[in-house]
Amino acid sequence: MISTILVTDDNVLDNAILRNYLYKERVNIISALNGREALDMVESRNVDIIILDLVMPVLDGYGFLEEFSKTPFYKEIPIIIASGIENEDVDKVLKYDIYDFIFKPLNHTNKFVLINKIRKALQFRKMHIELKKQK
Repeated sequence: MISTILVTDDNVLDNAILRNYLYKERVNIISALNGREALDMVESRNVDIIILDLVMPVLDGYGFLEEFSKTPFYKEIPIIIASGIENEDVDKVLKYDIYDFIFKPLNHTNKFVLINKIRKALQFRKMHIELKKQK
């Protein structure tokens, strides 16, 4: 089964860069331009990983995390934050159960770091699904 990754970023260029990085990974890529769209997609589709920017209009990443933490999917779907926030703002994110974090801008070097984090998150997600099936 092909995994689905939700890329949530209001910056169209960053959104396209992320999707381009993932193109060769043989995954289904969907995207949202804000946290509200992302919440709707999580509820209506089978999402395996969420890549989330924090600074967005309508509903920012913090608002998304707050709302998402109230859903039954919260502990099941790994979230990787990809954002250019300041170091002191990282504490605001760490109170949520996120899988990992990578700082923007995404460049050639951290592209490989991000791909590795995504691969590990997909492994985590697949193990979680298998454990649920066994119960």
